[in-house]
Amino acid sequence: MCRAQFENGECGNSFLLGDGGCPCRYYMMTPLLRPVTEVEKRYQKAHIGTRNVVERLFGVWKRRFPVIAVGICTQLNTTMTTIVATAVLYNILKEQCDEMPADENSVDNDLLLKIDMNPLRQTGNLVRGQLIDLVFT
Repeated sequence: MCRAQFENGECGNSFLLGDGGCPCRYYMMTPLLRPVTEVEKRYQKAHIGTRNVVERLFGVWKRRFPVIAVGICTQLNTTMTTIVATAVLYNILKEQCDEMPADENSVDNDLLLKIDMNPLRQTGNLVRGQLIDLVFT
C-alpha cells in the first residue's frame, strides 16, 4: 500500500501506526503527547505494544539480513526485489523453525508510556480521538 491509496480512501477502515515523529492523519495513528485519562492510557499502551512487536520483528529481520540494516545501494527495482526476497526467506526460515537471532533490545512498554511523544497537530487528531472513544472506552 502507498500513501496515495490511504489518502484516496482505497484501504477501507485500515490504520497505519506511526511514531511520535509522524504526523497524525486520519489513516496514521500516532501516540498521544501526554495521555491523561484511563482511556487515553489504554490507547497509548495498545499503540506502543503493537508498534513494539513490529519494531522487534524489523530488528530480527535486519540481524538476519544485514543488507536491510546497512542500506541497499541499488536501483529502485532491485532494492524492492531484495526487500521482498528477504521477507520471503525470513518466512521460510520461520516455517522451518530455524533459530532466529536473540532480541537484545526489547523495550519496556510501561517505560514508553512515560515518554513524551510529539505528534504534529493534524486533522488526524480528531479521528484518533474518535477511535480512542470508540475502541478504548
